[in-house]
Amino acid sequence: MPSAFTLLRAWGLMMALTGLSLWAAISDQSIASTLAAMGAGVLKAVLILWAYLNLRRSPSGWKAVFGVFLIAIALIVLGAFWVGKIVK
Repeated sequence: MPSAFTLLRAWGLMMALTGLSLWAAISDQSIASTLAAMGAGVLKAVLILWAYLNLRRSPSGWKAVFGVFLIAIALIVLGAFWVGKIVK
């Protein structure tokens, strides 16, 4: 089980990343703000997996599976964003 300090540090970082996502959502609809929001979301998912679900102590196979899954989800969302920009 992670220490209370590790969990609080991860929580604080996730709050900061939530602020970044909020800023990106209310600023403009550019690719930079979309990438900032996606990056923040992926980092938050990694923090949850590593700190709260204790994936950092799991075998490397699990880390690879979740890493590939997160990258695939991020690429699908970014692809949908770019298709939406093209179709518009």
